[in-house]
Amino acid sequence: MKTRKKALLVAAESSYGVSPLISTATLMTVSELDSSPYEGDRVERTRLREQFGAQAEVNVAPFATVTATVPLAGSGAAGTAPNFGLLLRACGLAETVSVGTSVAYQPATDDHESFTVWFVEDGQLQQVPGCRGTVELSLTAKEMPTMQFTLTGLYQRPVVHAGPLAQTLTNIVDEIPVNKGNTTEFTVHGHAGCGQSLSINLGNTVGHRHLIGCENVQITDRVATGSVEVEAPDLATKNYFQALESHETVTLGAIGLTHGTTVGNIVQLAAPKTQLSTISRSDSDGIVHYALDLRLIPDVGDDELTITFK
Repeated sequence: MKTRKKALLVAAESSYGVSPLISTATLMTVSELDSSPYEGDRVERTRLREQFGAQAEVNVAPFATVTATVPLAGSGAAGTAPNFGLLLRACGLAETVSVGTSVAYQPATDDHESFTVWFVEDGQLQQVPGCRGTVELSLTAKEMPTMQFTLTGLYQRPVVHAGPLAQTLTNIVDEIPVNKGNTTEFTVHGHAGCGQSLSINLGNTVGHRHLIGCENVQITDRVATGSVEVEAPDLATKNYFQALESHETVTLGAIGLTHGTTVGNIVQLAAPKTQLSTISRSDSDGIVHYALDLRLIPDVGDDELTITFK
């Protein structure tokens, strides 16, 4: 099999773990795609005998994982969800559509949707129902913005895939590089200096449960974190040391980033209450940069991060 001949399809499930027809699935744009097709908890089947030697091992709770790096871009039309919105929903993000204007995603604690994904690899296909997962967003200057999804679902054995796929790409446009011309806003605790990077990890705890009469994948917790790298300002302009000190009081501040200038391909990230937890220095072209770790704190609940496509 050839490693570059891969595809990923996704469809929402109306009942948990019950896959719709692959013909109803949406084809994703992916730049990297991999899977662990047969994971699980293994126990040794112990037998006493007169000779030394290994014992057989049994997978008592098989499941599968799929990891996909997806370009961060819009759908091409304001108010239309990008096709990877299905993956964001699989990570426990609730979708809110404002017709003709925007589509926003925020974390949800309850009522998580489930999805089936199809991992296609040069003549083979693994259907993975009951998927839920987590995501990490990454935007770095002079690079392309990405999202890395890690999805966990129920195991099914791969089968022969005759192909080719009937689906074509819809509701997605090409991503654009992160730079001054394309990334129009980047503020960290009120300071809009020179920014190098922003990454946000949604931090879902995703667990596979395989019990008597029950098997599913659940999101059971969420601790969103991240990091930023900015050119170090002078203390009179912005004192990041004061902002991150927590031994007397905790300071929370907003982080905002807008990427894209064309309607239909504008992405906004907003984290209204972030804590700066650590700081380190680095050199970039002879200029001091600060790398700051983040913790995204909810305000009234399920609002520590908003991803909006316009």
